[in-house]
Amino acid sequence: MQIQLLSDLHLEIERPGKALYHFEIPKTAECLALLGDTGCTAHEALFDWLRVQVERFKAILFVAGNHEPYGWTMSKSHARLRAFEAETSGRFIFLNQTRIDLSPTLTVLGCTLWSFLDPVELSANSVKDFQRIEKFDASGRSALHLSDVAWLNEAVTRIANEEPERKVLIFTHHAPTIHGTSDPKYAGQSNASAFATELTSAPCWRSGTVALWAFGHTHWCCDFERNGIRVYSNQRGNQEGKENFDVGRVLSF
Repeated sequence: MQIQLLSDLHLEIERPGKALYHFEIPKTAECLALLGDTGCTAHEALFDWLRVQVERFKAILFVAGNHEPYGWTMSKSHARLRAFEAETSGRFIFLNQTRIDLSPTLTVLGCTLWSFLDPVELSANSVKDFQRIEKFDASGRSALHLSDVAWLNEAVTRIANEEPERKVLIFTHHAPTIHGTSDPKYAGQSNASAFATELTSAPCWRSGTVALWAFGHTHWCCDFERNGIRVYSNQRGNQEGKENFDVGRVLSF
């Protein structure tokens, strides 16, 4: 099984000499995973671009990031993604606390995994999200974080107990561990909790069932192992020439 995995394409951001929602992805696998901040669901151009990809790839696994709902409520953004999913005969899959079995021994679990905000840092954290997503605040974000973590813990534990032959790939937008998932120059900054939550002591990490955890959001590409899990990201970010980003990189399982 091969998956071409990318995140943070930010097709909604203006770049010199490039039109919005124009980005070529060379096809190097049948399955494409987009782990958030692809664009804004309020822009129909996002879905025009996604329709092109649906025609090219056998399956697209799509995680929503924090930019997808900009300009709308979270529920309206999710509804638009569900409506698009219904158009594609199963070729576009919105991962929102979703399990997908890729084979008899390989499963993907996907969700946004909004990070847990340190209350001390709330004044410095994610103000843009609270301003740009309608009817969204710190309490709502906290509820989403807790819901995603509870779902991941339950889903991974159930697979470990009932289907021990399976290996699990977890796809999220926010990072599941702190160290190594962001540019080291940002270490210790007050907004760190907006990007990552330390989950290495959680049941979903310690089960022995998870082979890989892939994420986005930090605009930092990485590939390392922590406590038996491969931690991976391949992020374009909002500027061209991001170090180590490879649009054609494929993961094989």
